[in-house]
Amino acid sequence: MAECTKTSEAITSLETQLSFSSRKEIFTPEEPNLNCEMREVRSVSELFEETRDELPVQLVESHPEPKNVPRLREASSKHLDVNDTEDKENAANPPTAIALECTQVDDTTGQESCQDSRATGNKQDAITENRDTEVFRQAQEEGRVNVVFSGSVTQDGCCRFVSEILKCILYQRQQLPMTYDQLVYSQKKQQASTQDKDTVSRKPAGTDSRKCQQTLQELEEVLQQLEVLFALSRVPRVLLLMGGSLILPKELYEINMEGLVLAGGEQCLRVSSCLRQIFRTLFVADLLSDAKPVRLMPTTVLALAHRDCGVGWFRPKLQFKVPTRVKNQTIALSTDPSTCKEARAERSDREDDYVWFQAPMTIKGFSS
Repeated sequence: MAECTKTSEAITSLETQLSFSSRKEIFTPEEPNLNCEMREVRSVSELFEETRDELPVQLVESHPEPKNVPRLREASSKHLDVNDTEDKENAANPPTAIALECTQVDDTTGQESCQDSRATGNKQDAITENRDTEVFRQAQEEGRVNVVFSGSVTQDGCCRFVSEILKCILYQRQQLPMTYDQLVYSQKKQQASTQDKDTVSRKPAGTDSRKCQQTLQELEEVLQQLEVLFALSRVPRVLLLMGGSLILPKELYEINMEGLVLAGGEQCLRVSSCLRQIFRTLFVADLLSDAKPVRLMPTTVLALAHRDCGVGWFRPKLQFKVPTRVKNQTIALSTDPSTCKEARAERSDREDDYVWFQAPMTIKGFSS
């Protein structure tokens, strides 16, 4: 009786383990944890065999091997076969060969990209060279330099363009011994050194120093009044007449801004980038250089502005006409129309509403 009880308890324990294992591991729908399931299959099978050996023959025949165990064994054998097949494929294609093939593909792609970038760079260089050649030809034959911006600019930016071009022309045409910024720095340094000297009797400033101060004062006054004029009106054209008279100057330079699109805000181009483009184009065009020495001569500034702008410093010249008997060197600033279609607005003002205004003083050049 005790043996039967013991045998019944063993059978019950075996069925519990088998049913729990089959519910938890065997019939799980997830396949990624297959290695874990194989270990569970082997443990369940071993447990069944061990318990089967301990049971009497009658009980073993009455409790055959569960159906799920052979199925799991079959799955385990298939998984092992798959692993063996993958190992053979990996052996046939070693990592070194795969890496070498990838390296060759990367090298080929890199060479193609380098060739494409080199071809693109050569094409851009050719386009730039052709553009520079055309700029130089047009400047020498027609006396005109076109600078086309890729966006809109501000009214203050236009004033900066005129101011910097005026400084550049005065220096390039030998009316100033050095650039405007260098002159200002030199004067400040000289004034500081003079104030530091504790001498009882100070000698009067030299002739060159007085001429330099006078020229800088005249130029600074013109620049300040140009800022006022640009704040009051749109200024599409500015003339720089050097030497001679208003009717027949020695040299005539025009800054034409009729083609510029004016706007405000962050959508406008930066003034610094526009100035770099202007001076690069002037350098390529070689419009202002001259191998012959140029004598000193006064420079007169005229600006085309609205007749009712209310400016007080500039004098209106209602009957003035641009001289035609002297070559007009034109620096034309414009905006590419394809980039600012929406920003371009039609001007409501007529040409008759604009008159020429002349600066009441001239800028006298000097040499050191």
